[in-house]
Amino acid sequence: MSPHATRLTRRRFLGNSALVGLASALAAPAVAKTTDRSFPFRVGTGVEEITPLLGVGILMSSGRQAWEPFEGVRLPLHAKAVVIEKGERRIALVSLDLIGLAGEAVGGMAGFRAQVAEAAEGAVRADDLVLASTHTHSGPESIALSELYHTEDFRKWSSQLAQRIGSAVRKAAGSVRPVRLATGSCPAPGLAVNRRIKTTRGIASVRRELPPDVVIGPEGPIDDEVRVCALVDGSNEPVAILVNFTAHPVLEMCIKQVSPDYPGEMGLELEKRHPGATVLFFQGACGNINTPTVSRGAASAREYGHKLAAFVEEALGGLQPIGGDELSLSWKTLRLPARTVTGEPQAEPLETRIGAARIGDAAFVFLPGEPFVEIGLGIRAASPCKFTAVVGYADDYIGYIPTDRAFANGGYEIGPGRWSRLASGSESIVRQAAIELLGSLAGAP
Repeated sequence: MSPHATRLTRRRFLGNSALVGLASALAAPAVAKTTDRSFPFRVGTGVEEITPLLGVGILMSSGRQAWEPFEGVRLPLHAKAVVIEKGERRIALVSLDLIGLAGEAVGGMAGFRAQVAEAAEGAVRADDLVLASTHTHSGPESIALSELYHTEDFRKWSSQLAQRIGSAVRKAAGSVRPVRLATGSCPAPGLAVNRRIKTTRGIASVRRELPPDVVIGPEGPIDDEVRVCALVDGSNEPVAILVNFTAHPVLEMCIKQVSPDYPGEMGLELEKRHPGATVLFFQGACGNINTPTVSRGAASAREYGHKLAAFVEEALGGLQPIGGDELSLSWKTLRLPARTVTGEPQAEPLETRIGAARIGDAAFVFLPGEPFVEIGLGIRAASPCKFTAVVGYADDYIGYIPTDRAFANGGYEIGPGRWSRLASGSESIVRQAAIELLGSLAGAP
């Protein structure tokens, strides 16, 4: 199927000739019968704008702990919620157009989740709620790398943020309808690079112009697979399209215009192609993965977002039905070796948590902070589930989760600083805990 075959056209999902095989495989019964086992879940979506006042500014430098006010709004930011229920069980997954959420910035993540649940008016419990940020660098500095979160403007916005997210969840819970799952994936070549470059002088950033004679090559791999989970109703229309891809949204970094960067552009394009569907972007383990260019501006973010949307369309063209009717969400608390912001070993470990959701035979893993791509690839390779998406920037922002190799090699992501507080040894703890959590949800040893 041409990735552009459905651009800006209204059609029934899975209805064109390229999708005949899938439409046959999913062969829906009449809508009036969508309460049977072929539609094991009920799903609804809700969207609320979360654009801040311009004074709730942008991160300009983590090293200098510098932020500056925005100068305008190029595109608004949103909280997009999908509520999934099976019988009495209900969970909510929320995609936020934010760089992340640090507990330090919002008065503690447990309290913030409780505020969201209260604003949702009982639609979902706090522990059945996942908050995951797209990691746009053109959203407010909400990860406590500067002193912005101490300002009155930020405190007002963060309070409103909890209310807006809760409203999106409440809307989603009020619009549920029977759906079934289908998943797909495809490579998206050329959209990601490993930004840590080994040179004869140590680790350098891909952003810098490097003399060819000193370059050895990327320190590690990339993950250029786009993974898609479609929640499809009885009319073969997508209610929600969940997209998982791995690359820092830094195409508008340090440009003082509010913007969701390429994830927002991708969502706008796909929602034009699929009217009535809500597109949620879930960032992957992109701690060491960038887009090929950085800080190029709005046109670059739009072009990249449209390219990614075309690859999502390709994945949608190869969707396969996912069986199973299990719905579960579990969390696991971890204690990770930590350092002070000046690099000294810290006696008290850094406490955080990871999560995993099972929706039929599809699984989502939710990791805090900025995990390196090797962690995501390792978790996915060991997953017992038919479809697994690894999501970074979920729940609390704890800075980078580097590999042990990266600690040995050094570089920006190793810090030390507010953005890098973990110590060597964290990689294996996070990876193994996530694999065990997936295994428990799947009933595997």
